[in-house]
Amino acid sequence: MDEKAKFVSVDQLPDDPLKMPPPYWRSGGASFQVEDALELLIELLHQLLPIHARTDELVEQHFIKYPREQETESGLAMEEFAEICDPLWEIEHKIKMKCELAILMSAIQGEEEINRFCVFNIPKELVETIEKLSPAEKLTAAASHLGEKRVRSTAAYSAMAELSAWRNAFAHGHCVDRPVKTLRHNHLISPNEYPGVPDSVASVVKHVSGYVKLIEYLARVSQNPYTSSASEAKAFKGVLRDLKRFRFRGGPMIYDVSLMNVPSIHRNPSVKETEKCRKVLLKKP
Repeated sequence: MDEKAKFVSVDQLPDDPLKMPPPYWRSGGASFQVEDALELLIELLHQLLPIHARTDELVEQHFIKYPREQETESGLAMEEFAEICDPLWEIEHKIKMKCELAILMSAIQGEEEINRFCVFNIPKELVETIEKLSPAEKLTAAASHLGEKRVRSTAAYSAMAELSAWRNAFAHGHCVDRPVKTLRHNHLISPNEYPGVPDSVASVVKHVSGYVKLIEYLARVSQNPYTSSASEAKAFKGVLRDLKRFRFRGGPMIYDVSLMNVPSIHRNPSVKETEKCRKVLLKKP
C-alpha cells in the first residue's frame, strides 16, 4: 500500500504488528495537556514565591496588631487575616488544580502509551483479548508475551497502577487523599491533615516521574522500531528538574518555600496563630 494512502477499514491493517505501514498512531493528545499543565504549574510556583513572602510579612504585622489569642478569633481580626491571605490562597488553589490536571492527563496518556505499544508489538488477536484489562494488567500481558519476566515488580507497572488508581478515584468524584472503600468513609471522615501545596507538588513529581519510567520501559522492551524510542520522555525530565528546584519545609498548610539556590526571604514567627486562624476560617460556612 502506498505510504500516502489512507486506511478506511481495519481489515486493511496487517495482523502482524511489525508489518504495520504508515499512517501510524493517531494520539488522543493527552501528552500535550500534561506538558501544558506542567509549564503553567512552574509559572505559578514562580509567582508563589513573592506572594508567599509578602503574605508572611503581612501576617507578622497582623499578629503584632492583634497580639492576644482571643483577638485572633474576633470578627474584625479574622476578616483582616482573610484579606491578607486571599492572594496566597488563590494562587495555592490554582497550583493544586494544575497538579491534579497533570496527574490526571499523565494517567490517561500512560494508558495510551500502553495501547500503542500493544498494537505495534503483539498480535492482533492478543490485543483484542487484553483490550479491556486495566492498564497495568494490559502492560503485564503484553510485556510477558514479549518474554519479559516479573513485569509486576517493575517501576513501570507500579507507576501505572498508581496512576490508574488516582485517575479512577478522581474520575469517580472521590477525594484522592482518602481511601475509597465507601462513600461515607471517603467523603465524611476528615483526614488528619488536609493536603496543601507541598503535598500536591510532591504528588505531581511522583506521578509524572512514574509516567516517564513507563515510557522508558515500553521503549526498552519494544520490538517494533516505531515504539522503541523514549525521546518524548526528555521534555518531561526537564520539567521535573525545574519542579524539583522548588523546596518546601513545614506542614501542608503552613510552610516555607524556596527556589533551590535562590531562597525566598521571609520569616514566619507565628505559625501556631496563623494555623489557628486558617482552621477557624475553614470551619466557617
